[in-house]
Amino acid sequence: MKNILGALLITITLASCSKSKSAYVDTQKLFEGYTEMTEVQDKYSKLTESVRADLEPKIQAFQIKLDLYQKNVQSMSAAERQTKEQELGALQQQIQQEQQARGGQLQQESQTAIDTVVSKVRKFIDTYGEENGYDFIYGKNDSGNILFGKKEFDITDKVLEALNKEYTPGSTEVPAQTPAATTPAEETTE
Repeated sequence: MKNILGALLITITLASCSKSKSAYVDTQKLFEGYTEMTEVQDKYSKLTESVRADLEPKIQAFQIKLDLYQKNVQSMSAAERQTKEQELGALQQQIQQEQQARGGQLQQESQTAIDTVVSKVRKFIDTYGEENGYDFIYGKNDSGNILFGKKEFDITDKVLEALNKEYTPGSTEVPAQTPAATTPAEETTE
């Protein structure tokens, strides 16, 4: 009985002395270097620029009308001034609403795409950790989850390389173009 109890005690002691295998990943570096994330960010930057370019003619047309109004305001009657100010106010409000709607839609789509990529990366790290025998993989970021870690425990480059190797370029679903909204603003005459 003493032998069994002694063997059990030795086994428990050895098990408790064994080190767990752990490492960390610099999450900022990981996402900055991950091809899929940079593709998503690039596509949404281009879509945002496209929306701005689509709205620019409307903004310029509004500015021309405003400049014309300011130039002629002294020669207008009070009724003409009030009518023109209401027209300009409505046109400005239309443009602002369109900017907000389209910008909000793009922001929501962008955040959904980014969240999808983040989820993929988390699942990948789970699998990577399992396949490589890690007990823990920590995330190092600006919020201070890990304030210090020896470089030998930093597996960011290994994970990034494996992640990019697994990624198929162009596989991220991103709408080609947010449909342009048409408004009566283009139909408004001076």
